[in-house]
Formats: sequence, C-alpha cells, structure tokens
Amino acid sequence: MAVVEVEKKGAVAYVTLNRPDRLNALDLEMSESLYNAFYELTEDKDLRVIVVRGAGRAFCAGGDLGAFIKFKDMSRSIYQILDWLNQVVLMIRRCGKVVVASVHGAVSGAGFGFMGCCDVAIAAEGTRFNLAYVKIGACPDMFSSVILSRTVGLKRASFYALTGDFFSAQEAKEMGLVNFVVPDESLEKETEKLADRMAKLAPLAVKRIKELINAELFWDLEVLLEKEKLGICSLAKTKDMEEGIRAFFEKREPNYRGR
Repeated sequence: MAVVEVEKKGAVAYVTLNRPDRLNALDLEMSESLYNAFYELTEDKDLRVIVVRGAGRAFCAGGDLGAFIKFKDMSRSIYQILDWLNQVVLMIRRCGKVVVASVHGAVSGAGFGFMGCCDVAIAAEGTRFNLAYVKIGACPDMFSSVILSRTVGLKRASFYALTGDFFSAQEAKEMGLVNFVVPDESLEKETEKLADRMAKLAPLAVKRIKELINAELFWDLEVLLEKEKLGICSLAKTKDMEEGIRAFFEKREPNYRGR
C-alpha cells in the first residue's frame, strides 16, 4: 500500500496521504513520496489543479513522533525529512497550478504548514487545528510559522505557536487560514466542486497571480524554510525535546530543564 496515493481525474489530481493508522503523520518515507508525487504533478502540463487530502480520520497529525524517538540521530533524520518537505512547499508555491487543501480531523504541526502553503483550503466543520510543536519542546517547521504569522498577525500567531492550543474550523476561517467550512459529510463533494471550478481558470493567469502573491508575501520563502529547519533540528539535539516526546507517549507532563 502506497503511503501517498495519486489519482488523476481530467485536469485535477488528487494526492492522498495514506497512513490512516498513524493519522497520516509524516515520516521519511511519506516525505520522499510527497516530493516524488509533486515533482511529477507540477510538471504535468495537462493538470490545472492538485488537491491534497488525508485518508482515514485526519488530514495530517504532523510529524511521526514514534519514528522520531527511534532515530539514532533525531536531528539528522528530521533534517532529511524537512529537506524533502521544504521542496514540496516550494513546488506548491511556485507551480502554475491551483493547489487545494481538503482537510478534516486533525491538522497539526507540519500538517498545518502543509495545508497553509496551499492556495485554497476547504475544511470539514469538525476539523481541529494546532501548532503542536511546543508541547514536545520543539518549534514550527514546514511553513507553519510563516503562514500563521503572515495571516493572523503577531498576537494570535504568538499565542497559538507558544501554547499549541487547538482552534476550530470556524475560527480558522475567521482568521483567514481556510476559505470554506462545510459539513463533515459534504467535504468530498464540496472539494470536487471547488476543484472543478478552479480547473476552469486561465492557467497562464493562475501562474502569474501566484508569482505576484509570492513576491508580496513570501519573497523570502527559502530563507524562512531554512530557518525553520535549522531551528527544529537544533532543538532535536536537546534533552528537552527528547523529554517532550517521551512525555507525550507516556501521557504525562514533561519536565523541561532548559538543556
């Protein structure tokens, strides 16, 4: 079973994160698979729209902490994962196609960043969002700090990044993080309608519009992605982050000691 499935329907491609037993948490295999999928899709001249979605109960619960804690060198392994994922972000932002995130369940950590870098987002009303990094002694990666701060402003971005608190789909819409909130049972149908609408847009205009938005909002994107990557990788060398992950699995409060 492929951890990333790709299905093409006319001018629309559906990319499905397919580790439902792990809430589609991102590990090295999935990260590389996403890179390979987007490399092919963004070069496909017959496609106009790429839809990203998750199988099972969630869109994406972030990084796979179970895999992280088993790494011999966690910092180095996360660095490799983010090398793949940051390239996915760059391809999404720079391709001449509309990329739609269709989200439900948990949208956490890197999953939040993945959704955030897409052009348009539609969410099931039961979706819950958060930047979970601080809860394990880590800091944001994969575009999540960028999209949060440049969408919702200083105070709200600081609060949600520092606390890791959840917020609802309706709150996400009010803050400008998603475009549409639909009933849970209507997500697939409404996503298809949205994708079909986007597929009718003028492709050359789409490409130029994305370039203009990138120039205004994300002109320093590569630098910011590198800073995020180096930030979390430096924390992955600390006892605090190791303690945060162990506490998560042991269902207890972490005991951070600042080292």
